Amino acid sequence: ILVDYPSQLEDVMDFIQTTLKRLKRSPDKPLFSKRERNRQNAGRNNNSNNRKGRRAQRLKSRDCVLSEIHLNVTDLGLGYTTKEELIFRYCSGSCETAVTLYDQILNNLTQNKKLVSDKIRPQPCCRPIAYDDDVSFLDDDLSTYHILRKHSAKKCGCI
Repeated sequence: ILVDYPSQLEDVMDFIQTTLKRLKRSPDKPLFSKRERNRQNAGRNNNSNNRKGRRAQRLKSRDCVLSEIHLNVTDLGLGYTTKEELIFRYCSGSCETAVTLYDQILNNLTQNKKLVSDKIRPQPCCRPIAYDDDVSFLDDDLSTYHILRKHSAKKCGCI
């Protein structure tokens, strides 16, 4: 088979030029990436009257989240006397939406008295899964240098 590449190249170039001209003529239809189109479609498909959506929003608002409070290091109750301050980040909320089959089995076994429940928690807990960088400070008398490691949450999760 004999292929005539130069004539095909001209056809391809004509197609590209025609397509570009067509796009230039329709500025009122913006070109969005696939990601942007998916976001727009997701927004259109959100129906506020959807019962399932309201339930999910209610549960989501109670999910495990990272919160913070501005404190003096002394307020941490670790025995340090200093005027140094820090932002303490902590995890709070429920992990109801993160319950797995494992958690359901544990719950069933403790309720049926097959397992002793005093040391078993049959549901995930909201805990730090990553910690902030270390914090260092001097006591008020400027004689003792302290370092706090794993003192403040950076990211929370249901574990």
